[in-house]
Amino acid sequence: AGIGGAQPNGAVGHGPEDPLVMYVVLRKDLDWPVGAQVNQACHACAAVAWEARDDLVAAAFFSEAEGQMTQHTLGASDLGQFTKLSDKLCAAGVRFRVWVEQPESVPSS
Repeated sequence: AGIGGAQPNGAVGHGPEDPLVMYVVLRKDLDWPVGAQVNQACHACAAVAWEARDDLVAAAFFSEAEGQMTQHTLGASDLGQFTKLSDKLCAAGVRFRVWVEQPESVPSS
């Protein structure tokens, strides 16, 4: 896993009128306790923050320079829907990060 898409750092201008939004997508078919699912979302968000640390737009988002930090959590019904979304994001050039839980090698968020 890693960040998908091919958008260069700082290529898109965002501001209060067009805020950057982070979407977190969790697989709903994993029969894991709620705490484990929350951990998967946290792992994915921390990985995004770390991997985007040199991106000017991401830095503005994480510093709340826009006056907001908007995130939405969504669910994918199963691995097939999760993979389909990942493929669509890649094809559209949207940067994203898939968290793969180890040692199970399960794409979770």
